Amino acid sequence: MGAKVREKDGAWWVFVNHQGRRKAKRIGVGKPGKEAAKAAAVKVAAKLALGDFGILEPEAKPAPPTFAQVAGEWERIVAPSRKKGTQIEYTSILRSRLLPVFGPLRINEVTSARVEAWWTALREEGLSKKRLGNVRAVLDHICRRAVRQGLLPTNPVEWIQGSLGRVDREIREADYLVPEDLNKLLEVAERTSPPEYPIFLVMATAGLRIGEAVGLQVGDLDATGRQLHVRRSVRRAFIGSPKNGRGRVVDLPASTVTVLERLRQTRQAEAAYQGGEARWFFPGEAPNMPVTPEHVQRALQKVLRAAGLRRIHPHVLRHSYATLAIQAGVPLLTVSRQLGHQTIAVTADIYTHAVPGSNRAAAEALEAILTRNQTQPPRNLPA
Repeated sequence: MGAKVREKDGAWWVFVNHQGRRKAKRIGVGKPGKEAAKAAAVKVAAKLALGDFGILEPEAKPAPPTFAQVAGEWERIVAPSRKKGTQIEYTSILRSRLLPVFGPLRINEVTSARVEAWWTALREEGLSKKRLGNVRAVLDHICRRAVRQGLLPTNPVEWIQGSLGRVDREIREADYLVPEDLNKLLEVAERTSPPEYPIFLVMATAGLRIGEAVGLQVGDLDATGRQLHVRRSVRRAFIGSPKNGRGRVVDLPASTVTVLERLRQTRQAEAAYQGGEARWFFPGEAPNMPVTPEHVQRALQKVLRAAGLRRIHPHVLRHSYATLAIQAGVPLLTVSRQLGHQTIAVTADIYTHAVPGSNRAAAEALEAILTRNQTQPPRNLPA
C-alpha cells in the first residue's frame, strides 16, 4: 500500500499500490532521477492519505494533431532541404490542394478511403500528369512522416501509388516555329523590343530555357570559343541552379556571339560609369537581380502581335531550336546536351516528329521485305 521507489531497466520509477489499484510512473535516471522519484513518492503518499486518488486514474491521451499541424511541421523541418523552386511548388500545392481538404482533420482521420475519394475527384479536373504527381508526392511525404512518428499505422497514399491515370486527350507534339516565322519574330523583336531581343535570340539559337536566358551574366560568355556557360536559372524572383541541378556549356552561332559581345561591352561601360562592375546581361528593376521571366513573356506577346504571328509561350523558342536543329541533321545526342536534358531518351520522346525520315526508313525497309517475298513461291506448295 502506498508509493514505493524502485529501479527498473536503468531508470527510477514510482510504483503505487492502493486497495488493489496499481500504477507505475517512470521518473528519471541516475542520482537525480532517484532523488526526484523519492520526492514524487512522498507527494503521492500524502495525496493518498488525504483521499486524493487522482494519481490512480488513467491518464487521458492527448488528441492526435491535425493534418495541418503535421503538414506545418513537415514544411518547417523537411521542405528547406529541397531546392528553392521545389519549396515554392510544394508550398503552393499544400495551400491550394491539401489543406482545404485535409487540414481540419485529425491526422488519424486521413484514411485510405478519404484519400482515394479525394484522388478520384482530383483526377477528374484534367490536371497534367506532372502536376498530379507533384500533388501526390507532397501528401505522400507528409503521411510518411506521420507514420514514422507513430501518428498513422500505415501510409494511406500507398493506395493511390502509381495511379496517375490515363489522360484521354489529343496527343500534342512539341510546338515550334517554322524558319520563316522564327526569322520574322526575331526581325520584329530587334526593331521593336531591343532590350528583350537578345533573350529571344539566345533561346532560339542555343535552346536555353527562359530562366536560364535571363540569368546569364557577362562572365558566362566565351566569345572566343563561341560558347555560353549555363550556370543558373531565375524563377519566381529567386536564383537557383539550372533544371536537374547541373550546369552545361552550349555552343552559339557566330551572329549570336556578336550580339551578346556587343551587349556585354555596353553593360561594362554602364557599370564603369556608375563606378561598379557589370554583372547581369539583362538587369531588372530589382537591385542586383536580372529581369524576370514574366517581363520577358509579356514582351514576347507584344512582339508576336506586331509581327502578326500566333500567340506562343516563350518555351516554344527552345522547342524551335531543337526541332530545326534535328531537321537540319544535327545529331540527337548533340541537341540533347545543348538542351541540358538528363538523358537522350527525353530528347527523343519530345522531338520524335523532328527526326528526318526515321519512320519513312522503317516503312521502306518493310516494303522491300514484302516485295521480295511476293516474288517467291509460297512455301510447302508445288511450284
